[in-house]
Amino acid sequence: MDAARTLAALGEPVATRTQLLRAGATSRDLTAAVRSRSLVRVREGYYASPVAEEKLLQAVRIGGRLGCISALEQNGVWVIPHLFAHVSMESRASRMRSPRNRLLPLAGLNRDGCELHWAPTPRADASVHTSSVVNALSHAVRCQPAELAIAALDSALYGKLVTPAEVHSVFSGLPKHFAPLESRIDARCMSGIETIIRLELVALGIPFETQVRFPGIGVVDFVVAGCVVVETDGRGNHDGETYSARDYDRDAKLAARGYIVVRLNYRQVMFERELAIAAILGALRSHRRGPAA
Repeated sequence: MDAARTLAALGEPVATRTQLLRAGATSRDLTAAVRSRSLVRVREGYYASPVAEEKLLQAVRIGGRLGCISALEQNGVWVIPHLFAHVSMESRASRMRSPRNRLLPLAGLNRDGCELHWAPTPRADASVHTSSVVNALSHAVRCQPAELAIAALDSALYGKLVTPAEVHSVFSGLPKHFAPLESRIDARCMSGIETIIRLELVALGIPFETQVRFPGIGVVDFVVAGCVVVETDGRGNHDGETYSARDYDRDAKLAARGYIVVRLNYRQVMFERELAIAAILGALRSHRRGPAA
């Protein structure tokens, strides 16, 4: 039997030797697949597709699972771009290897930036290669700044990847000083930069509504103080410089109804935060003054 086809039939990018043998492959099949490069021997007893994602291979090669924001990214949860794998490690993990060379023992100088997470997780992972969304969120709350952790939680809830009860279980397993973050979650936020703007508005004490529907226009991210519409570009374009014809049409219709529209892209929210907030505050001041004489 072709071992590469056996792995594909399992629907996994990585499988253990035991899983592959149970699925019908033989030891000879595995050896032939590695020699022909139709499978990659990631570490002792683990095999992967040659097109498996590099961070995933690094996590398994070390001796853990893809975890924290790397696992969340893999599952479609909003996280910040990151170059190095976050790896979930079990307390009993042994024979750890370099993320790029399965023959070299893991050492401080050959981790290649990989972040290892040893914190206990609330429940066992079924996958041999990637943490569950629940466990990955548990690590992310510990690992990431508060606003980024909340953004990930919002995103996971919005995408229905976890339930509110599962999110509560995350906090039940964390130290008590993380508990206040749970009350700051809002599952209506569609992207991380939307969450960040929401948190900034809350901190400033400015009244706002989220996900407001305008007949004939559609849903907008925020209506601030009843007069300024704020839209965040969370469409995956981190440069965020491209407007669509639909955007121009929506903006014109909102302006015709008396609203000032502020559009913020990823770069502005993440790297020019003061400018983004100043734009919202400036729009509020302009609306209150009315048109110049």
